[in-house]
Amino acid sequence: MSRLETSNESLGGRGPVRSCIVCRGRFPKQALTRHVWQDGLTPDQAFILPGRGYYCCSGAACAANFPKRVRAARKGKGEDKRDEA
Repeated sequence: MSRLETSNESLGGRGPVRSCIVCRGRFPKQALTRHVWQDGLTPDQAFILPGRGYYCCSGAACAANFPKRVRAARKGKGEDKRDEA
């Protein structure tokens, strides 16, 4: 089973599962880093900050491309326009 085809049961079967915004791999929520947009990307180590969370796995390539992918995701949702208003 590939990383993209994993189910919650194959990932331990317990707890929430999230996708890395870069590689689209599915991982247990606690295995990823979460960031929210608050005047820029803000790490949310406790997973409690309000707002849209952007998750990234620990892969070096993913960490390098993470800011670019978040900007693209925000632009696609029209969120950049709201920040400027």
